[in-house]
Amino acid sequence: MPTSEVTGRKRSSCPTRSITAAEQPAILLDRLSLQRNDCRADRGDAITRAGAGTALWLSLLGVSYSWAADGGIRDLGAMSTALLSGGRLAGLVSADLLLVQVVLIARIPLLERAFGQDRLIGLHRVVGLTSFTLMIAHVAVITWGYAGGDVLATPAMVWELTVDYPGMLLAVVGTALLLMVVITSVRPIRDRLRYESWHLLHLYGYLGAGLVLPHQLWTGQEFLSSTAATLYWWTLWILAAAAVLVWRISLPLWRSVRHSLRVAAVVPEADGVVSVYITGRNLDRLPIAAGQFCNWRFLGRRGWSRANPYSLSAAPDGRHLRISIKALGDNSARRPCIPVPRSSSKAPTGGCRHGPAADER
Repeated sequence: MPTSEVTGRKRSSCPTRSITAAEQPAILLDRLSLQRNDCRADRGDAITRAGAGTALWLSLLGVSYSWAADGGIRDLGAMSTALLSGGRLAGLVSADLLLVQVVLIARIPLLERAFGQDRLIGLHRVVGLTSFTLMIAHVAVITWGYAGGDVLATPAMVWELTVDYPGMLLAVVGTALLLMVVITSVRPIRDRLRYESWHLLHLYGYLGAGLVLPHQLWTGQEFLSSTAATLYWWTLWILAAAAVLVWRISLPLWRSVRHSLRVAAVVPEADGVVSVYITGRNLDRLPIAAGQFCNWRFLGRRGWSRANPYSLSAAPDGRHLRISIKALGDNSARRPCIPVPRSSSKAPTGGCRHGPAADER
């Protein structure tokens, strides 16, 4: 059974026959209505983008304020305390951006409609790289600070912090997992990996993010000294986790049961190319259009746990969906099995507008 995530906006095709004089007023009203709807949607998307950007900067301002209120600026006066203070600030901003990148890729419909999935993935990449860079700076600078500014004593301090401080061993493992995700996402390395392998390695980023949390809760100065900061960070972590659980896991499972997508036929089209016809219930309620790509999973074969992006190659008619697959990798070379048992199905997300006034992405 397929899973799908639809992105982009699609422009509907219009009939080319001549229009009679009697039909012109009604068609004009329809077009004006579509334009008004698109204008409202564009304004809503602009408000969402502005709100998301404002929330990001407010969160960064908030963690910076908590650092300053806890003596971060005052501690810049001496070498050892300045290192500790700078390391704490780098860690706070890194943790904040780490959660932001999780939210960006959580498939939240409101964000996907406003930004588009391609832009969100780009922002996710930039925010993630910035977060990881600050994380490495946090580890290096704060360890140097605990060593009293003595470079030669820093390696021994790394071992002491890892062994003696609560949650630090988990943080080391989490950092290693995040390092693996970053390295395998570098373009030359990623190009050498199979998509399935890269996707599996990338999922370890969630585990890495979860493993760095305990040390922040148990040893973080801002957590231990401020109730407001503790409440803020717990809220941020819970919201990020809830976004993933709701939109990446729970909602797709529920929609899979609701639409009951199944492979009806696999038709060879050319050498190495097949068309897959998918049936289900209430397919007319899916906001999808021909040309949009979805991420699909098919049960009943190896590699069912990994999604691949395939485009809809025919306009949905409410009864069938058709995608065309070319054998380019290990997963795409395996044809979907018939019949396919019921499985989880990610329903479409992302912007999908119809009408001549819609922008095509």
